Amino acid sequence: MLDSIRHEQSLVFLKPDGVQRGLIGEVIARFERAGLRVAGAKMVWPSRALLERHYPQDEGFLLTIGGKTKDAFDAYGMDVKKETGTDDLLEIGTQVRGWLIGYVSSGPVMAFVCEGIHAVSVVRKLVGDTLPYRAAPGTIRGDYSIDSPTVANLMKRPVRNLIHASGTIEEAAFEIPLWFQPDELYDYERADERAMFG
Repeated sequence: MLDSIRHEQSLVFLKPDGVQRGLIGEVIARFERAGLRVAGAKMVWPSRALLERHYPQDEGFLLTIGGKTKDAFDAYGMDVKKETGTDDLLEIGTQVRGWLIGYVSSGPVMAFVCEGIHAVSVVRKLVGDTLPYRAAPGTIRGDYSIDSPTVANLMKRPVRNLIHASGTIEEAAFEIPLWFQPDELYDYERADERAMFG
C-alpha cells in the first residue's frame, strides 16, 4: 500500500495556450519544486481521435460542463438558450466538449506524468480552479490566466485555462495509457527524496 501511495501518478498536459506562451519550463518546475517526479514527458500535437477518447462523452461529464455554462450565463443575467441555442444541459455540454476538442487539437501540447505522494490531489492544488478567474494566486491558473466561462461561451470557445490535470486516481489510470506507452515512463529516485520522505 505504501508503495502505491508513494508512486501515485497524474496525467498533466499544458494546452496550446500554455505552450504558445512559453510556460513549459515554469509549469514543470512548479511540480518538481513541490517534490513530484516527472515520470515521462513529451510534446504531442494531439489528434481529434485521441481527444475524443480523452474527453468522455458520458452523460455525467456533459451535464457537468453544461451546468457550468448555464451557471456562468445565469450569473450575468443572460439567457443561456438565446446564447447557445438550447437550454438542455446535455446539448450545451456537447457543444462545449466540441469546442474543447477543437482547441486542444489545434496545436502542440506538452504532456507529462507527475508521480509522488498524493500526486493527483497535489497536482490539482498546484494547478488551481478550472475557471482561471476563480483560481487562487500562487496556482498556475491563478498566476497565468484570468479567462472566464462567460467570455469563452460568448466567443463559442472553451475556457483557456492553460493546463489539464487528472481529477481522480481512476481518471489518471484511464488517461495515462491514452497518452503514454509503458516504456515511455521511468522509475528513478530524485536526489532529494530521502531528505523529504526518509
